[in-house]
This record gives sequence, C-alpha cells and structure tokens, in this order.
Amino acid sequence: MPHVTISNKKCTGCHMCELACSAWHEGAYRPSVARLRVNVNPTAMEVKGRTCLQAGCAKCEEICPEGAILRGVITMKASDGDGAAPLSGYVLRVDETLCTNCGECYAVCPNDVIHEHPDRHVAIKCDLCDGDPQCRVFCQNPHVLAVSLRSSKADRELAISQAG
Repeated sequence: MPHVTISNKKCTGCHMCELACSAWHEGAYRPSVARLRVNVNPTAMEVKGRTCLQAGCAKCEEICPEGAILRGVITMKASDGDGAAPLSGYVLRVDETLCTNCGECYAVCPNDVIHEHPDRHVAIKCDLCDGDPQCRVFCQNPHVLAVSLRSSKADRELAISQAG
C-alpha cells in the first residue's frame, strides 16, 4: 500500500510539499488545494504532517454513496539515487464527475486530508501524482518525506498477478 509519510520530528514546516502538490495538480501555488497538510504550531514548536493512507485505510472509499472514490493500480517511481525498485500497489482517486460533495468522506478521514476543492466543490485527495509524488520530489530535507514500503495482502496479490 504505497503512501507518502511525513516524519514529524524532522519536518521544519516549510510547506514546500504543499506548494509542490498544488502546483502539480492545479498549476498554481495554492496550499489550500494541496492533497496533504502540514500544520505548524510555533508556540509549542510542533509540526504535524498529515497524508492519505490510500488503500491502507479506505474509509472514504467505503462510505462514498456515489462510488466516486475509485481504487486503481499504481506503480511508484523509486526515489532518485536510493536504488529501490519501483513499488506497485493501490491508490484511491476521486472521480470528480461522480462526486456530489456530500461530505461523507470528509467526516470519516482519520487524517483529515480529503477535503472540498474551494472552486470546483468536489472532494480532493492525494493520488500520489501518478506514481511520482511531487511533495517528495520538492522537499528540501531528504529525511522528511518517503513512500511507505509496507505492503498489504492485496498489494502482494497484485505483485504476483503482474509477475505471472
């Protein structure tokens, strides 16, 4: 189950990941439409990054009354220079043509990352940038963002079916 993870202990709260995400998806630097969140509390000196767990959670997919959150296969590009093989798994995407913005998915998201697009009035969430998460590409600290390598039973079955 590939998904982006943020190390809250190493993140400085610069918001480059949000800017990269919004630029990739919207063509503009608008953190309000980023598909991940970084909350910074300067008083407590705390940074809390929140990302979608994709098929590892899937509460949004289960509750959507319109079937607008679809599960698809994705192959994640390996990080430059890390020598890792590409990782295949499942990603959850919002089909904006089916979404009625009912808000059911917003209420069940444990990380509070699926939210309403302020202009299109549909749900938006991380889609892993078609296998090359821009948040990971543009993060200035290489120890903050990573793609989880944990695999679920469904991911292992997918790998076996692709190999055969």
